[in-house]
Amino acid sequence: MQLCLVRHAVAGDRGPAWPDDSKRPLTPAGRQRFITAAAGLKLLFAPALVISSPYTRAMQTADILVEANGLAGLHIEESLATGDHAALVRALARRGGDRIALVGHEPHMTALLSLLVTGDEGVLNTGFKKGGAALVSFTGGPQVGAGHLEWLVQPSALRAIAGKSA
Repeated sequence: MQLCLVRHAVAGDRGPAWPDDSKRPLTPAGRQRFITAAAGLKLLFAPALVISSPYTRAMQTADILVEANGLAGLHIEESLATGDHAALVRALARRGGDRIALVGHEPHMTALLSLLVTGDEGVLNTGFKKGGAALVSFTGGPQVGAGHLEWLVQPSALRAIAGKSA
């Protein structure tokens, strides 16, 4: 199995305009930049399934991935918003699949990456930028500490990859 962890793209600022943080959308520039980044990501990893946090900015990012890869739709997993990594690993094991993209938030994505690769949420401090991605591979299904970090690519590099393929 391969899991591609993706941090949501650039969203509106926290504050009075968005009293409910879960409703903050992507900015127009964030959307456009991630459309390009998704084209670059597709050259590195083509998911068969996209699973998103239920927060608006994550679902909008996931929708871009779904469209870029010609998929039917996305799936929602609450644990991507809450940081309940044990629940997420159980849900992934139940769901199965070979190539899954997970779209979520910081600091949860860094903690999840660390947990999957090292068995400890606090060992790796990668600092996913908004729109960045990491690929973790497993022999068999996902297990804590059994993942192999294949790559971590920031969004500017994904956009550059897309530009070179055009």
